Amino acid sequence: MTQQTDLLSVVLHLQPLEAPVNDAPRWWGRAAHALFLRAVASVDPALATHLHDAADPHPFTVSTLMGPKAARGLQPDATYRLRFTAFNADAVAVFLQALAPGGPLSADQTVELDRIPFRVLPHLPERSAWEASTTYTELAAPWITARRSPPRKWRLQFASPTTFRSAGLHMPFPLPRLVFGSLVRRWNAYAPIAIPEEETLRFATEAMAVSYYRLQTRSAPLKNGGLRIGAIGEASYRAIPYDRYWRSVVQVLASFALFAGVGAGTTMGLGQARLVDGEPAGHAPSAEESADDSSPDGSG
Repeated sequence: MTQQTDLLSVVLHLQPLEAPVNDAPRWWGRAAHALFLRAVASVDPALATHLHDAADPHPFTVSTLMGPKAARGLQPDATYRLRFTAFNADAVAVFLQALAPGGPLSADQTVELDRIPFRVLPHLPERSAWEASTTYTELAAPWITARRSPPRKWRLQFASPTTFRSAGLHMPFPLPRLVFGSLVRRWNAYAPIAIPEEETLRFATEAMAVSYYRLQTRSAPLKNGGLRIGAIGEASYRAIPYDRYWRSVVQVLASFALFAGVGAGTTMGLGQARLVDGEPAGHAPSAEESADDSSPDGSG
């Protein structure tokens, strides 16, 4: 891990202390949000208040609870997962203290999600594809300084329902301008070097296309009893021109998706996304798989 970390993504492994639980929440995003803020508050109450009250974009994301049939009840002796990210140096530093030995999220501590107790399990030594830590500079430098040649295609995996606020409505299809517009706004809110927002939106709108997608609609319940409809699965994006600078910008933002999430509701479990290497595998996770077994879990 670098000496100063701006960007952090971690997966917490949990085991329910009361199981089976058949009336567990279908969606755990709000409970995970509350757990994140409680953990931060235990180290820095002022920062927790600031994170709670700050306007979008908030510099953190959470997932829903993932594991064997997590959306339908908790099973005895099963292991479940929560993913947390932070993309601001202050939030990262405090959250790392919460994860450190003796901290509220360290191994063998008891945490509550929706008033249900879980034991935090020791962190697995093998880091999953959904975990990383770096800095904004380390993420961007190889591409912006032209040390590496940027690709022309990018494949993103959307592991939880992904939706976008557009023209007063929610759009559940990840169009290039929505995906990269979301990412550039989050980047510019916290990164030390800004990326031109209007020009990025123009490039994504006029010079990028969706070249492949395998997506399914999935709903997540809201606090008021409504539903938020989003997309899960994969989509590939292609830059039409060979412009090296803008391909580098897209590469940086696509890599940033692991930490920042994509679209609306990322602090409540929506918009979990990451850049995937290689060609499409021809299979998108079903809604059941996305909530249970194929979301951020260390399997890639």
